[in-house]
Amino acid sequence: MTGPISPVSARRATLLAAQGWGLHGEVEPLTGEFDFNFLIHARSGGRFVLKVSPIDTARESLECQIAVLRHLQASPVAPLFQRPIPTTDGLDLLATEDNDGNHRWVRLVSYLEGVPLVALDRRPPRLLEEIGATLASLDLALRGFDHPGARRQLQWDLTAMPALGRFAEFISDPARRALIERRIDRFNRVITPRLAELEFGVIYNDANDRNLLVRTDEDGTPRLGGIIDFGDMLHTVVVAELAIACAYLMLDRDEPLADAANVVRGYNAVRPLTVVERELLPEFIVARLVASVLMSAHGRHRDPGNSYLQISEAPVWRLLERMTMIDRDRTAEAIETACRHHPAPVRSIDEILAVRRRHVGRNLSVSYSAPLKIVRGKGQYLYDADGRRYLDLVNNVCHVGHCHPHVVAAGQRQMAELNTNTRYLHDHLAEYALRLTATFPDPLSVCFFVCTGTEANDLALRLARTHTGTKEIIVLEHAYHGHSPSLIEIATYKCEGPGGEGLADHAHAAPIPDAYRGPHRGPDAGWRYGDEVGRMVAGLERAGRPPGAFMAESFIGCGGQVIPAPGFMPEAYAVVRAAGGVCIADEVQVGFGRAGSHFWAFEALNVVPDIVTLGKPIGNGHPMAAVVTTPEIAESFVTGMEYFNTFGGNPVSCAIGLAVLEVIEAEGLQRRARELGRQFLESFREIAPRHRLIGDVRGLGLFLGVELVRDHDTLEPADTEASAVIDAMRDRGFLLSTDGPLHNVIKIKPPMVLTTEDVAAVVENTDEVLTEIEARR
Repeated sequence: MTGPISPVSARRATLLAAQGWGLHGEVEPLTGEFDFNFLIHARSGGRFVLKVSPIDTARESLECQIAVLRHLQASPVAPLFQRPIPTTDGLDLLATEDNDGNHRWVRLVSYLEGVPLVALDRRPPRLLEEIGATLASLDLALRGFDHPGARRQLQWDLTAMPALGRFAEFISDPARRALIERRIDRFNRVITPRLAELEFGVIYNDANDRNLLVRTDEDGTPRLGGIIDFGDMLHTVVVAELAIACAYLMLDRDEPLADAANVVRGYNAVRPLTVVERELLPEFIVARLVASVLMSAHGRHRDPGNSYLQISEAPVWRLLERMTMIDRDRTAEAIETACRHHPAPVRSIDEILAVRRRHVGRNLSVSYSAPLKIVRGKGQYLYDADGRRYLDLVNNVCHVGHCHPHVVAAGQRQMAELNTNTRYLHDHLAEYALRLTATFPDPLSVCFFVCTGTEANDLALRLARTHTGTKEIIVLEHAYHGHSPSLIEIATYKCEGPGGEGLADHAHAAPIPDAYRGPHRGPDAGWRYGDEVGRMVAGLERAGRPPGAFMAESFIGCGGQVIPAPGFMPEAYAVVRAAGGVCIADEVQVGFGRAGSHFWAFEALNVVPDIVTLGKPIGNGHPMAAVVTTPEIAESFVTGMEYFNTFGGNPVSCAIGLAVLEVIEAEGLQRRARELGRQFLESFREIAPRHRLIGDVRGLGLFLGVELVRDHDTLEPADTEASAVIDAMRDRGFLLSTDGPLHNVIKIKPPMVLTTEDVAAVVENTDEVLTEIEARR
């Protein structure tokens, strides 16, 4: 590239180098896009670049470039960047005048060996990966760096690309002009609404093949030798760094997508891209190409005789038009593939099962008689190794949808910045505690952060025992609260099942308040179940063993997707509290808006617990959990023994927890649970009369159960038939499972992002499957 004629002569440059930096030697003019550069061959040894600024260059911009180069000197990538050299008087910038008497700024930087990448016809994949990795390292090194000179309006800011649309009128070819207008419209529809989900920071912003220097190793291998010219440095979306590099490095290449994938692979290995960044990267690549042709069109309009502009934009047009012909799914798949770091060997289902039998504990079960190999999830869907999509109707862990981009981005961003324990102060912990407790009624206002629902429930027991001074506890039959010894011994679902040792002496199980199958039915069933708890409390008090706690899931999961009979919970809470006990609500499965009518399921039952445990949906698949209690109970736990959890409340977990709360609110998921839950109940109850197997349809929000029976009078459980429904629905692409003491309840507790169309499809297919099964009986 031939730059403009320098207004500063080589003789003047020699004088400036001597006066400002005490350098003497030969001076050789260099090309440059904006600055006027001179290579100084110092007699004392070494080479330097003297840079003379254009007339209109703001001092703040130059100071920003100097500051960033100085900042990078303390980073791992320092050898790849020029080093700013102050004058003998300690100045970073030297004021001078050019041949015409105009004011100029002069600065000196070290010289980097290498030739511009543009001079290389062959670009090995390893070189492209190295470029990507270096840019990622640069972006990580720039995290936390800021300067007023980087906070500016610049036409090369990709987030503002649509503003360049005013230059489209200068594109004479109608087809090309229409192409640009379509791409601008797509940017406004696809990228602009999601900018807030992206990481912002100061980036280099100009990784083109003239600024990337390459050197050759002794064995002839090309390696990245340096990166020059920070003139376009800017505070913007960080992923623009990678998009710009890909856009330039794809120009006039035989396999542009493959070259871009190599750059992405290198970048992602150092700074993992978030889901949103991966999704929007192709859009940003195209945005850079669009910006380039618009700027060229504007330049041609201002300088019609500039033939260089026509030559330089030709490869951009070729790539832009080629990109529009490449299937978007193919581009997305290339990027996704590049982002898979070190994939595990691909094994068949039989091979995986064989490995599990040899190396994984055999008491870990597998879903379905014909196991599924699930490799990907998105929203309410799971995908198997063959690419088949399944509607997930049982995963109440991925509450806001599998791999929700906002949640994934929050975790990746914080993981790349810091993860440590709660003995160090961090804003995320404080913010999450405030946001979480704001969802609870008074006096529930103190948090303990842990990693799993088991840990949360185990800690809840400790809080109750410390506060009341007794281990005596009332639970519900067929309850499940976790897998630690303290929880297994109080949960009949485990301790009275295979391998169990029976209920502990201090644990006392009351009947499940099931108004359909239990011993008490009818409108007063809740009161009568509550009375059973009352009689149990009275018996314990007579024995001198008053209960210290009552622990129950607000909605009962393993017990058969049961919504407690109305009135039961207030009555049980009242009698336990009257005896001096505290009430623990296990919301590990049912909290965070799943009830639809309320954010917490206990609110739908007209009670306020003393201790609440949270898990599963709290992190949308990330291992985190919490206990929320009253100040009084929390203060009782201050005994001199510290409670510390290595991973509980870490910055990554809190970032993810905050993101989950944000998504629930932003996407109206509690309202959706209420509406879809009503649709499920109405639809299943509509088909129930024509299916003798349907005994009961129950639930609230997106916590539902369909109980199958062979006889509506005896309520003989249709467990075999329930399993048949599950397998048949799996074959149709719907993932369900059974629950309940008799294994005859089809449970539905899906991700909260289900749609009305999903609900209709579930009911329609269940209707057909039941018809087929009943026809065989």
